[in-house]
Amino acid sequence: MALKAQQVDRDLHLTVEGAATFVIRPLPGRVGKQITDTYLDGAAGHTDGTDVELALMMAVDGAQWDDETGRYVPLPEEQRTVYNRVSDELRLGEAESILLPAFFWQTILGITGVNAYIEGGEGIAGGVKALWALVARLGVSPLQTSPSSALESLIRLASTPTTTSPTGGVKSDG
Repeated sequence: MALKAQQVDRDLHLTVEGAATFVIRPLPGRVGKQITDTYLDGAAGHTDGTDVELALMMAVDGAQWDDETGRYVPLPEEQRTVYNRVSDELRLGEAESILLPAFFWQTILGITGVNAYIEGGEGIAGGVKALWALVARLGVSPLQTSPSSALESLIRLASTPTTTSPTGGVKSDG
């Protein structure tokens, strides 16, 4: 699938082949930090998919403060114009190609995160590439940017050497 991304002024324009452009407006920094922490918690397995989905909703449509929870929450459904369009017009794989770049754009990576997602091949591979770019960027000064325990776990995981299995992944006899 061909995804095109372009920053126009302060907005991100994402176009999936055959669909009209999706325009993503920038979030205030506090909302961006909250969705970043939520996504990192999800990547580290510390929260469920529902919280990550809510973070993605906020990434594409914005958020509002909830006094009861003391956190930002997605806008009411009737105000989620981009998320609703994604849900109504695109198949799941295409939807992922709008939601994930929009999320990475709202983080401190900005357009660099979007480009990492696209250059990584979109989908899971692109998401992993952009996630590691985010972890590396936050790892430079985690206390100033995002002091979450999920971030610390991901940084430790990223710095752990990997082991490889023999060619073919099959243990030989003898």
